[in-house]
Amino acid sequence: MRSIPAGELRMGGSPRYGQEDAIDAESLPVHSVRLKPFSLGKYEVTVREFRQFIAATGYQAPQQCIHEPTNNWFSAGPTPGSWDKNALTDSDFQPVVCVGWAAANAYAKWLASETGKPYRLPSEAEWEYAARAGSVGKYYFEENAAKPVVCRHGNVSDREGESAAMKRLGATYLSYMGGVEQCDDGAGFATVVGMYEANPWGLHDMIGNVAEYLQDCWKPGYEDAPSDGRALQTPECAIHALRGGAWHWRGADLRTRDYRPDDAVGGIEGFRLALDGAADGQAAMGTPAFERELAAAQQAERQRRAARLPFPAAPAGLTLSNAADGRIELRWQASAQAGLLGYRVLRSHSAGGELETIANDVQGGRYVDETAPARKHSYAVMAFNRDRLSERSAVVSTADLVHVLPGRVQAEDFNAMADVAVGTIAAMEDADEAQAGLNITGPAGVPKDAWAEYSIEVKTAGRYRLSFRAATLNANAGLSLSLDGQPLATQAFAATGGSRKWQGFAGPIVELPAGRHQLRLLSLEPGWKLNWLAFEPG
Repeated sequence: MRSIPAGELRMGGSPRYGQEDAIDAESLPVHSVRLKPFSLGKYEVTVREFRQFIAATGYQAPQQCIHEPTNNWFSAGPTPGSWDKNALTDSDFQPVVCVGWAAANAYAKWLASETGKPYRLPSEAEWEYAARAGSVGKYYFEENAAKPVVCRHGNVSDREGESAAMKRLGATYLSYMGGVEQCDDGAGFATVVGMYEANPWGLHDMIGNVAEYLQDCWKPGYEDAPSDGRALQTPECAIHALRGGAWHWRGADLRTRDYRPDDAVGGIEGFRLALDGAADGQAAMGTPAFERELAAAQQAERQRRAARLPFPAAPAGLTLSNAADGRIELRWQASAQAGLLGYRVLRSHSAGGELETIANDVQGGRYVDETAPARKHSYAVMAFNRDRLSERSAVVSTADLVHVLPGRVQAEDFNAMADVAVGTIAAMEDADEAQAGLNITGPAGVPKDAWAEYSIEVKTAGRYRLSFRAATLNANAGLSLSLDGQPLATQAFAATGGSRKWQGFAGPIVELPAGRHQLRLLSLEPGWKLNWLAFEPG
């Protein structure tokens, strides 16, 4: 434990995650908190320590956990897994995960009972006050945008994290989690506690490694937050606050709030302990045997990191050419870097879509894609050695797809987009036109303000009747179309009976000039999906 002095904290006003210029409403109002002296764990509670609790009490810890990442990260949900047997833990000196809030709280109560000392989970105010250690910025140290130093202080999503995720899972942080810190903290996933520099009050891993459960019941905003540092308690509390980020995200601002429902047991959440008042000599010193064993585990981890090969250089000179039969040939400058084993080729499904691995072990500097989609899409290449993947090469893209009118424009055949996803229309939901295959969609249909842009070639100027094929559970405002930046038409959609029930919609008549134009589709309200739009002589 580390003794934390009494003091005052100005709490709140954190930026919205990924948007440094916007304040998160859940961190308002900014308010003052006066804290009495307390103590906080030097480290996150480890697997080894939690093992003692289970052995002593027979506590029935969760046996289902969200812990098996895939190329879509944790979308698969909970699977069999526990605090001592999960996909992300390989050392007794890593933070214990897959426990959930209830088990973390039970551990604290057990330790309080065993020792006669008031051990507990920290409050949200105590955690932030201790983490900030008197600082007022994003971190307790000064960050350098040109050369980030956060990797000296915490285990976050960084170059090593991206390399490890791509190597093990084919997963990436570049779009899902807001990118990566351009530094190397040495860990791809959770790691041994205490591997990074402590904050000025002697606390390790307050940034990253695992997110930490707190005593507070979760409530958006600080309107009812105690002013004396106590935890917020509510009569019916099924969601608790969480702080600190994790290896799975970029370094989180120390003011950033988070939470988890108590029934959500995951592989990136752990905890550390708090104690009323200053730590006595024994608590401050810790257990000598534990410290010796932890030091040995840390040294072994340092040796493992030191033995790895350096990152390969990203492949250079990537070019793309089209063959007459639809195949696409990629070429790049093959490297003679020592230890290089080969290359990975990545391809997007559509313009602006996520790059996914299509070839794992390419030798030399050439690859031919024989299954390329007909629509505009992109490629990148990565080099790999025994231990690591390089950063991506420069991205190259196929030529814009041009739609000749009159005719049908498949919604997924755009040349540029923002916040649009390509989905598959299953035969079971679309027996009449299952061959169409694809649509544009999003997490709950196309989001509001999402857009897609198409190149069209109008053979003959004149009047054209618009039509659409869409699916939506509820009637909504639909979309608008603009031509070369000028308003063209709007189309609302009546309810079709569900997001898997497709229906044709007759649209307005529009005037189209001859020649090449840019057609932009903009979502006016979320919830709809689009299979195609068509322009026929009106």
